[in-house]
Amino acid sequence: MLSRRRWLWVAAFLLTIALSLHPWSGDATPAIDTLLQQSRLRYEAGQLNEAKALLQQAQQQSQAQGDALTQAIALSNLALIESDQGDWQAANQSIATSLQILQAAAKTPAKIAVSAQVLNVQGRLQLAQGKAQAALQTWQKTTTLYQQTQNSTGELQSQLRQAQALQALGLYERAYQEVLLPLQERLRQQPNSSTKAWGLRSLGTAIGIVGNLTEAQKVTQESLAIAERLKDAQETAASQLALANLLATRIRENSNTGNLKKLEREQLQRDITNAITLYEQAAVLPSPNRLRAELNHLALLTHLALLIKSAETGSQMDANPLITFLKQMITSRQALITSLQPTLLTLPPDRPSIEARLNFANSLLRLPANKETLANTTLPLLGKAVDQASTLHDSHLLANALGNLGRAQEQSQQLAVAQKTTAQALLTAKSGNAIAQIYRWSAQLGRLQEQQGNRQGAIASYTQAVNALRTLRSNLLGITSETQLLDQETLEPVHRQLVSLLLPDDGSQPSSNTLKQTREVIESLQLEEINNYLRASCLQAQVEIDAVPVPNKTAVIYPLILPKRIAIIVSVTGQETKLYSQPIAHETVEATATILQKRLRNRISLKYQEPSKQLYNWLIKPIETVLQQEKVETLVFVLDGAFRSVPMAALLDGEQFLIEKYSIATTPGLKLTDPKPLQARALSSVAFGLSEASTISLPGGGSQSFSELPFVQAELADLQKQIQPSLVEQNKAFTRNQFKQLLQKSQAPIVHLATHGQFSANRDQTFLVASDGVINIDDMVIALGTGDNTRTTPIELLVLSACETALGDDRAPLGLAGIALKSGARSTVASLWQVNDNATALLMQRFYQAVATRTVTKAEALQQAQQLLLNNQSLRHPYFWAPFVLIGNWL
Repeated sequence: MLSRRRWLWVAAFLLTIALSLHPWSGDATPAIDTLLQQSRLRYEAGQLNEAKALLQQAQQQSQAQGDALTQAIALSNLALIESDQGDWQAANQSIATSLQILQAAAKTPAKIAVSAQVLNVQGRLQLAQGKAQAALQTWQKTTTLYQQTQNSTGELQSQLRQAQALQALGLYERAYQEVLLPLQERLRQQPNSSTKAWGLRSLGTAIGIVGNLTEAQKVTQESLAIAERLKDAQETAASQLALANLLATRIRENSNTGNLKKLEREQLQRDITNAITLYEQAAVLPSPNRLRAELNHLALLTHLALLIKSAETGSQMDANPLITFLKQMITSRQALITSLQPTLLTLPPDRPSIEARLNFANSLLRLPANKETLANTTLPLLGKAVDQASTLHDSHLLANALGNLGRAQEQSQQLAVAQKTTAQALLTAKSGNAIAQIYRWSAQLGRLQEQQGNRQGAIASYTQAVNALRTLRSNLLGITSETQLLDQETLEPVHRQLVSLLLPDDGSQPSSNTLKQTREVIESLQLEEINNYLRASCLQAQVEIDAVPVPNKTAVIYPLILPKRIAIIVSVTGQETKLYSQPIAHETVEATATILQKRLRNRISLKYQEPSKQLYNWLIKPIETVLQQEKVETLVFVLDGAFRSVPMAALLDGEQFLIEKYSIATTPGLKLTDPKPLQARALSSVAFGLSEASTISLPGGGSQSFSELPFVQAELADLQKQIQPSLVEQNKAFTRNQFKQLLQKSQAPIVHLATHGQFSANRDQTFLVASDGVINIDDMVIALGTGDNTRTTPIELLVLSACETALGDDRAPLGLAGIALKSGARSTVASLWQVNDNATALLMQRFYQAVATRTVTKAEALQQAQQLLLNNQSLRHPYFWAPFVLIGNWL
């Protein structure tokens, strides 16, 4: 396992380049050169104090001899070690002194080469301390210097780091277009060599961080093919490992055992088979890659075992073909554990070895073992890791070791001891400003305090974890080794447990400050779930929740699914926020929501009425009196979990649907919404439609046929009548390239897409259909967003009129919200399932008629359109009108 601190934790997953201490053999005497070489060896072995002492000697001797370049190199290497040890003040001083010495030195080719190396280190320190803009400028200088010295390897490294800095600034598309894509083409033009294989592998890993795992896999596959062609065994193993790691990341994101379509399941099974094969191949050669491959292989098998465990509560588990496949795949897990144990016992007491032990222990802890394994294997292994990390004086490594030891003690029911150990881990993480570990161990401490009845302590610890996560998201980039731990398994329980503790279950009314804090936590969870879905940390909520201007006659409703109850927080303008509770187990709530979703899609059955009434009684009936008293006209829902896939408009009180009483909107959170009326600029639109049947190649392989949509032409014709001017591209003219080019040039405030679309928990299976293929989620947000495009004004209204979210999939609607937010669209109208084509055309006609008047809000416009269908006897069933939802700004 790669050393997180060696790569400066924010950059851990980005580069697979050997970035150890810079050697220097220019004008250094043999004695000083020996000190530098020895310090490098000690550093790479994880012996930081020994490496530091040798560098200090080299620095002093070179200073005494007047060797400025060697002194600068020694100081920059010293800065790296000091940053590794968390001593940022010393690290910044060392790098500043190194640069001062270089500035005074005479200009020579050697000075240029050393300056590039020193600036390289400075950029790494700047990024690690959150100074991304400064790091970008530093690495731009570094690239120029490497070009002057014709150091192609150094130039490639610094360009990859520029991409890293751009990502940290949230400029993901710019990082890809300006840096990564040109590098890719440049590398491909070079003749095959080990350097080319290494460069493409590094590039593939970097592209994976941007979020494009498909492209990352393609580039890494090229690296592997070149290494195999050259018969370079070491490069082949390294590329096999990198490719397996990318597949493992995709597997973790897409492994939903319950709601996968046949093609999605087949793709997941291929990915699992290929990843395991690659890990086994990478482990054949006796090299550092062998241990990394075996440990990562074990981590993947552990994840698969957890999927099986989570599915065991399902009644159809034995009939689930994916579960049967997974059981076959994990048969080698115990044998792998047994073979790794003696290897880990013989490793030297250095940092890479300690991290390998922690990687192994983490796999054991994720799938709790019996008491004998805990006592005889896991606890001793972690105790040894703590002792060795203490000797190295590495705060990050020590915090990780202590935290995992606390986790093992918790599993062995030593709760008091586990709490003490976890508190030590947290204190150590804070001393090194390790935000990711502060998040992990704060959450673990909160869990331990909660188990022992310390409610206030648990609230404080969970709050600290949520705040740390907010900081982490603002500083980290995409999918790194640190953010991989922020999956649903760890993310959701922290927020939900905090909410559960904040909200009393005894019927009492919490304070306004407590309710405000609860709403902040809910919105934070919504934000993190969307960021996870998008594979990015680009969405940040900056505004205070109470500073969001909510108009009169509007109620904001947060229905929360907690373990034993539904908690409903209601905020009405001018009134105190209130809490209402329903004592319903979350299993019952989720089952009812899933049944309603399924029955609403059956247009000839009225069986939807029972679950619809049940949800109405749970969510609306308790707050009905206050809604009537305050004469509320619009309901804005911040939906949670299974509620996200339920159209609130279809809730039934026995006689009327909710949409007959109120206009309705949903939002991922008030802090992510800009509730302003349609701006007073001339309305215009750009629209794309596909009415013809087509068969399209799908991402990841396979194809799918899509039926014709004959009423799309009428839908777009009506749009052109209501919103003028309107530019429309249909059928053959609706290509992926035309979609991107036209939208990036357009300033039209309304964008309408009348084509098949699919939204899934599997991000790679979320797309729109064009005449020449699919438009994936990345292409969508690039084309729609303002960002670096020529579009200078946001999209006021984005309409997706023929989309479909996966049935029973709570995460699929995150794709809708994610596209809306990342593209900057103020409001989005979309469908939760594919609707009757004629009904859609009628609804859209009425919707745009209302929008064009500018006398009603967008929520009211949608309400009028839905009521039009509802009042048509042949279209009264909610199948026809309920799936259309308004996301975001409802004004």
